[in-house]
This record gives sequence, structure tokens and C-alpha cells, in this order.
Amino acid sequence: MHRLAVAVAIVISVVSLSLVRRTASQSDTARTFRVVTFNIHKGADLSGHYDLDRTTDAIARLDADLVGVQEAMRNHPGFNCDDQPALIAEGLRRRTGYPWTHLYERAWITERRECQEGGRGRGVETEGVAVFARERLVGSSAIRLSEGRVALAVRVASMPDVSIIVTHLSANLQNQADRVREIAKLLPWAARQGPGLLIGDLNARPDASELQAVTRVYRDAWADAAARGRAGGVASGSTRPRGRASRIDYAFYAPEVDLTLESVDVVDTSRLPALGAVSDHHPVVATFRRTPRHSR
Repeated sequence: MHRLAVAVAIVISVVSLSLVRRTASQSDTARTFRVVTFNIHKGADLSGHYDLDRTTDAIARLDADLVGVQEAMRNHPGFNCDDQPALIAEGLRRRTGYPWTHLYERAWITERRECQEGGRGRGVETEGVAVFARERLVGSSAIRLSEGRVALAVRVASMPDVSIIVTHLSANLQNQADRVREIAKLLPWAARQGPGLLIGDLNARPDASELQAVTRVYRDAWADAAARGRAGGVASGSTRPRGRASRIDYAFYAPEVDLTLESVDVVDTSRLPALGAVSDHHPVVATFRRTPRHSR
């Protein structure tokens, strides 16, 4: 009988602790804004095994308010002809109970219609960037940076004055000149969107010369958090798995934006229970404190 009473007490304590954490999290959500950038590697893991459910699980566990992803696919026969942005959004709704709205912007576009012709997809095969938000999106804009690269800007209902831009620049060292041209097109357009966040896979390390133009306008959230001892997860900040010392995924923020940086985490999904490395990139999670205009 005594053991039963102890067991019941333990269960009640665990449930109570869970409720406290949930209540605190809900309260904190009104004061903070958690944004994620994540190159999802087309929903495939490091071995190339496609499992979009695992990708969606990883995103759900990040407890973000807004997620920008790169390498999202639609109508590709190698990826089950899936509409990945739509499926991720639906999966997030089921897992979290939030409404989750999303937008997708095509980066590269082909004329291949294998999925559509087989009755398993709609439209041509594409890859692009996508944004998922736990609340309503109230504005969006996009720009083509080069033949296969785009940037997508959105605004959320609770912060309509803050633009959040997600992008994916050209890869590989030999394409540095392409990134220079893409950034030269991106930054004036971003300025027209107003102060905000710039997140994405920029395919360049922090000391790359092409990023100097970006850091003249934006602050590097991970670098600022690390300087204050508020950077967590992968200690080096590297956003590539398997020990690659390469930080190429960023959350940048404009100094004048109505948000105050609290912390940044580079999350190794292989350390999350029953998940594994779901991509060839680690997601970057930046947590900001919302700063009302009247308090500035």
C-alpha cells in the first residue's frame, strides 16, 4: 500500500511539473519569439534515406514560432512526389495543436512532370524555400536572386512591422562570385522590407569576404550569443554534422529591430531521443525577447 501511495505521489508530481512547464511556456510565448533556419536536405538523412515524418518531428521539437527551411521539394519522383511544404505544415498541426500557416517559393524550376503525369503530384518538379509560422502570416514578398536562388520575406500577425527573410545562396567555394551577386541583389531588396531578420543557408563561413556586406547591415545572432555565453548546442557553432567545422547557416538580425537577442542554439538532432541526424545540416534556433516600441 505504501509503495502504491509513493507511486501515485510521483505520478502527480510529474504531471504537476509538466503542467507548470507547459503554462510557463505558453506565457513565455507572448514575450519571446523563437525563429529557426533549417536546411532540411530534401527530407533525407545523412545516408540519403527519405523520411519526411522524421524531418517534421525534428522541426516540431524545436518549439519555434517561425521556421524557414531550404531544399524543400515538390513533385519530385525521388521524394515520393510529395508536396513537402504542405505535408510538413499538416504534420506540425497534428503534432503541436497550433494552426501553422506556410508559404513556399520556388527556387529552381524544371519542366519535368513525371509525378503529375503519373497522377501522384501537381505541376512541375521544383525545389525552394518555405516558411512555417505558428500564427497567421499577414504579408509576403519574394525576389529571384539568380537562376536557382530566391529570397522570401514574410510578416506575422503579432509583429507586422518586422520582416523575416529566408534564403539559400549558391553552394561551393567556386561559386563565391555567384554569392557576391546574390547578396548584392538581396540587400537592397531586404532594406525595402524594413528592419527585421535574415535567416538561411548562406553557404559561406563567417570569415568569407562576401558576408562582409551582410554584417555591415545585420548582426550575427550566434556570434553575439556566444560572446555573452548564451550560445548552446553544438559548441563550435558548426551547422554541418559529422564534425565538419563549418558554420554556414545563420540567423542575422538588424540592430534597430524591435527584438532583443536572448540565446542561440545549434541543435544536433542526432542527440534528440529516437530521432537521429535528419539532415546534412543542423538547425539554428534563435530566441528573441519581444520589445514593444513604447519601451525603447
